[in-house]
Amino acid sequence: MDLSNIDFKVGSVNPSGVSSEVYFIPKSYITAWPAIIDDFETALLCDDYVEYGDETVSDFSLVSGKRWSRLYNTQGKGKINWEYQGEADCKIVVNKASISYPKITNEIRAFAKNAANGDFVFVIRHDGKFYIIGSKDYRAVLTLNGDSGDSAGSAKGITIEIECPDVTPLPTYKGLLLLNDGVLDCNSNLIINYNDMSTNLIKNYDIEDGNSVRITALSEKGRIHLEGEGDIVFETAVDDVYQEQEHEVSFDENGVAVVPISACIGDKIRISATTLTKATVNWSRVEMAERSI
Repeated sequence: MDLSNIDFKVGSVNPSGVSSEVYFIPKSYITAWPAIIDDFETALLCDDYVEYGDETVSDFSLVSGKRWSRLYNTQGKGKINWEYQGEADCKIVVNKASISYPKITNEIRAFAKNAANGDFVFVIRHDGKFYIIGSKDYRAVLTLNGDSGDSAGSAKGITIEIECPDVTPLPTYKGLLLLNDGVLDCNSNLIINYNDMSTNLIKNYDIEDGNSVRITALSEKGRIHLEGEGDIVFETAVDDVYQEQEHEVSFDENGVAVVPISACIGDKIRISATTLTKATVNWSRVEMAERSI
C-alpha cells in the first residue's frame, strides 16, 4: 500500500475558522446514516461518506417531519479539530468542535438544557467542505457554558464544546440536509428554498445494462415516467437496507409507462432495470433530488 503524495501549494489561499452557520439534529431523528468507506486505499481517492457501489452520494434519512436546525456561530470563534486516543492497535479518533453563540436567549438555554445529557449530530462547514461531528456508533458529549460578559464590548453568550469518538478524522459529507425552509446541498453549498422550487422537477437518467439510479424523497408523493422496456425494480431504503417495493409496470405501445411512488420524506429510492433506456423523474415541487459524484 503506497500513500499518495501530500503536497501543499505555497502561497495558496488557506482560510482558517468555520462557517457562521452550523447545522444540528438529535441523533434519535436519524433513521439511516450515509455509508462510509473504511478501506484505506479507496478512501484516499474519494470523500468519506459515499455509497461506493452505486457511485452516488449517501444522504441522512430522517424521521418523517423532522428537519435539521441552524445554530449561529460568531465568526472567528468556532473551530473543529481532532486527536487520537487509546492503546496501541486500538487507536480511535476523537472529533471535536467549538461553537460560540453571542447571546443568552430562551432558545439557547432550552437547547443547553436538552443537549447537556443528549446526543446530537453536527454538520459544520470549513474551507468549502462540510464535516460531521457525531457518530452512528458513539455518543457525542456536549459541554455548554454561559457567560453574561463583564464589561462593555466583552464576549458573552454560550460556548458549546463538542466531542465524539469516530473511526475517521472529521468525516466529510456531500449529501442533502433537509431544513425547515429548504434543502441544503452540501456538494454545491446551495440552499433551495421550498417556495422557490419549480412546480415540476424533470430529470432524465440513463439506467441501461443493469445499472441503478438512487434518489432521495423530499416529500411523500410523486410520479416517475419510464421509457423503454425490460424488468424494473423499485426499492426503498429502510434502516439503510434497500427493500423491494411492488409496482406493476407495463409499457404502452409507445414504450412509455408512468409509476406513482409514495415515500416518507428523506427515504432513499433506488430504480434498477435490465434494458430500460430512460427514466424521467417528474415530481411536483422538487420532491425528489438526486446526488451524483
